[in-house]
Amino acid sequence: MSSGNGASPSKVTPMALRVVVVVALALLFWIFAPVFLLAFGGVLISIFLRTLGTWVSKWTGLSAGWSLAIVLVALGLLSAAGIYLSGEPVTKQITELVDQIPRSLEKISNDLKNYEWGKWLAKKAPTSAEDLPVSGKDAASYALGALSSVTGGIVGGIVGALIVLILSLYLSFAPDTYISGAIRLFPVRKRERILAVLKEVHETLQMWLLGKILSMIVVGVLTSIGLGLIGVPLALALGIIAALLTFVPNFGPILSALPAVLLAFVDSPMRALYVILLYLGIQTVESYLITPLIQQKTVSLPPALTISTQIGLGILFGAGGVVLATPLTAAALVLIKRLYVEDVLEAK
Repeated sequence: MSSGNGASPSKVTPMALRVVVVVALALLFWIFAPVFLLAFGGVLISIFLRTLGTWVSKWTGLSAGWSLAIVLVALGLLSAAGIYLSGEPVTKQITELVDQIPRSLEKISNDLKNYEWGKWLAKKAPTSAEDLPVSGKDAASYALGALSSVTGGIVGGIVGALIVLILSLYLSFAPDTYISGAIRLFPVRKRERILAVLKEVHETLQMWLLGKILSMIVVGVLTSIGLGLIGVPLALALGIIAALLTFVPNFGPILSALPAVLLAFVDSPMRALYVILLYLGIQTVESYLITPLIQQKTVSLPPALTISTQIGLGILFGAGGVVLATPLTAAALVLIKRLYVEDVLEAK
């Protein structure tokens, strides 16, 4: 017998169970976020490899396994050829870039002292070890800690990259094994729907990746050519940096422009202005011409949502969160739309 107008235990218990499940999943995601990000990176690379393998299979009629093996061998040979043909020039330019940026900063600092506001900034900046927040043994400990942190970050990045690569290979050669295992975690009546949603997530990430790779190539080529025409040194290295950072929308282009502007400023402020205009022009073409054309057949994400996700994941999980924020957002939008909006809110 129910008491008053209170909800019956049969209705309260399932709702309470759902809340517990959601909270538990959120805690698991928080605790294992680094593992989740690595796994998601592996999924992205495996989607890229499987897409290339599918194309090879259609052209040659070979099985998926052999087609994927051909893709891996071809990518390995292309990488080796690229390193052999341009590895030394690129490495030399990147080394010079690392050497010249501190010199550029020093020259800019000296030039700023010719202005009153520059002198004011120079007075506020620390000029000796005594002016720093820490000094003496504390400064040495601080420097050692910073060096250890940087070294640990580099080692961690290399290990993470290896893990992502190994995961992507396993996922590429036997995707059905992992998909069927994930599907079995859901009730039988829901498995067909979950499989359809996962396929849509796969297609969304696939099209997003293809569009992003095309944008990266266009931006890298235009940047290298433009900087070369302006007369900025190390144009090839700067173009490669611009291409790689295009993977991170909104913030990547800004970061890629900084070293080019610094190098150009060493020659003259006017050349630095030309570089700024060049990067603005390339990003305008990429944002308003290339990306819209690509998104006609790929996926379009709301800019405000993308930026918010990048900031949030960046604060929570660091650089990895920023890099993977956009594809995570694309996948999450499909899941929310299909499994929550359609299956819960709009369910009859």
